[in-house]
Amino acid sequence: MTLVVVGASLAGLRAVEAARRTGYRGRIVLIGAEEHLPYDRPPLSKAFLAAGGPRAVEPFHTEEVLREVLGVELLLGAPADGLDLGSREVTVAGRAVRYDALVIATGATARTLPGA
Repeated sequence: MTLVVVGASLAGLRAVEAARRTGYRGRIVLIGAEEHLPYDRPPLSKAFLAAGGPRAVEPFHTEEVLREVLGVELLLGAPADGLDLGSREVTVAGRAVRYDALVIATGATARTLPGA
């Protein structure tokens, strides 16, 4: 059994943690477009902006914890660019990754409205 999680953000990480916490022992593959490990994206607020803006990226877990403790295979630095529901495969940089269960946790991108 292979669980593929597309989106290496907080939601993707929480899906991985929940799978392990509830007893899932199969293979887990975490796919993320960014090269970073899952990290805290602080809320944009006056306090955050007043503190001088972005700081160094702090991952939630080290790569060792993700790989050794949570047993996650990391595919970072390339977005998932294809999904074949029939063959149950996600494509990442030309590589097909087969899944038995799939979580899509890619988040959202702000869109600018015409005339705005």
